[in-house]
Amino acid sequence: MDNDTYDDRHSTQQTFNKNIVKRIQELEDKRPSKLDDQVDIKLMKQGERIEELEEQVRLLEQYTVKGLTDSLRELQYNVDVKLERIDDILVVHRNQTDNQRKNFCALRKVLDDKVMDLLEKGEHGEHK
Repeated sequence: MDNDTYDDRHSTQQTFNKNIVKRIQELEDKRPSKLDDQVDIKLMKQGERIEELEEQVRLLEQYTVKGLTDSLRELQYNVDVKLERIDDILVVHRNQTDNQRKNFCALRKVLDDKVMDLLEKGEHGEHK
């Protein structure tokens, strides 16, 4: 083999080798690295975690709304019970006031009709 043929073959082989190395690098650039795989896995896990947190927030909102609704119902019940008690007390006081008015009118009538007559006649101190 002469030197020119060797140089040609050597040059062709080097070009071929460079092309192979270039092609391998291109493929490696397109292929996700292990680091990329790890990042993708972490992102997937974070996405799952975010979904779990969103579900927990939804549940918390439901429980909070339910809890507030229950609290409002209980508060409404307590207010209703207290209002009924106040109404009962008002009825009792109204009845007492009416009775006192009637008693006052009856006493006033007795005072006007009987006692004042006795005082005017002067018979209140005499014994028979």
